[in-house]
Amino acid sequence: MVYPRYNDRENRELDIQDQNYKPEYSFDDYKPQLNLMPRLAFSFPISEDANFFAHYDVLYQRPPSNSVLTALNYFYFNNAGSSGVQNNPNLRPVRTVSYEAGFQQRVSQYAAIKVSAYYKENKDLIQRRVYTNIPAPITTYETYGNLDFGTTKGFSFQFDKRRTNNLEFNATYTLQFADGSGSDANSSGGINSRGILRNLNPLSFDERHRVTANVDYRYESGKAYDGPKIGGLDIFSNAGINLNAIAVSGQPFTRNSNAGQLGGSGFLGSINGSRLPWNFNLDLRVDKKFGISTSKDGGRKIDANIYLRVQNLLDARNVRQVYGFTGDPENDGYLLSEFGRDRVNDIASTGKNVDAFLDAYSWRLVNPGNFFFPRRIYLGVIFNY
Repeated sequence: MVYPRYNDRENRELDIQDQNYKPEYSFDDYKPQLNLMPRLAFSFPISEDANFFAHYDVLYQRPPSNSVLTALNYFYFNNAGSSGVQNNPNLRPVRTVSYEAGFQQRVSQYAAIKVSAYYKENKDLIQRRVYTNIPAPITTYETYGNLDFGTTKGFSFQFDKRRTNNLEFNATYTLQFADGSGSDANSSGGINSRGILRNLNPLSFDERHRVTANVDYRYESGKAYDGPKIGGLDIFSNAGINLNAIAVSGQPFTRNSNAGQLGGSGFLGSINGSRLPWNFNLDLRVDKKFGISTSKDGGRKIDANIYLRVQNLLDARNVRQVYGFTGDPENDGYLLSEFGRDRVNDIASTGKNVDAFLDAYSWRLVNPGNFFFPRRIYLGVIFNY
């Protein structure tokens, strides 16, 4: 293979490490970019009980990552091939175009439903890429470019019930499909050395199903109080309880074809072709508000809200991530594989304690990051002046 070179290879004005180097031969001034972000929203009352709505948005975001390259990086740029992927300070902004249309309908005096469908395009997302056959002495280096794109489409159904008889309730179900050519700026690392890959796969943050529900039961104060009394006292005045439940289908991940220590290698099936298990979370909050007088005549008061908040009330072991070979958050499959058995046999042949190795390896497999937080309890007070 013939690698191209500059015609005047010995020209010291092209060498950034030479005192005669001229920056104008290699650098351009940054060209300002003008980005238009129109936002349109429509609402059409069909009747007193129904409403149709729609909106169209275009949003731009500065490159969220991999856009900083310092003078020191350029000074050693000839070593880019051995120093890893280089950032790109000339990245374009990330663009998001979203559409949504929906319908609202009152079903009773205190309840309403809302149905909507949405579609969102993400363009100019950042992804790693490889440049080859460039002039020596670099010949090949890896950097970032605005290569990726993604689409998110979904459907949402919402039910809202206003507070009646101290009870307020709302619930939402969302069906979503998020596909794209890359989930983050490094998702194509190691597989794009021969060119740019733009195959559509489920994105890592894709949640196919999401169900949320919120129940709030609360007593008012004064004449509106209708709760139990003890000794003529409104013991539950300005007190309430809130339950918030979320159920989410598992996000996608890529299976590994070969077991490895605390991980795996190779691809089994398609990228993000497997799914984590469902997660369910229930949060509880109990609170009561008091009025504290700050003056002798009782005219000035400070509101104090004492609350007890419990996250993950049921202490569910919700899975955040798994080992790629087994799809299990607690076992990577290495010890049962051919490689693991060979490792155990090698340890046994040297006379070392095999049981100690197995115990230590089992301890190492216990990764708290594979699960979401366990039950947590907070007790606090909020003062409002």
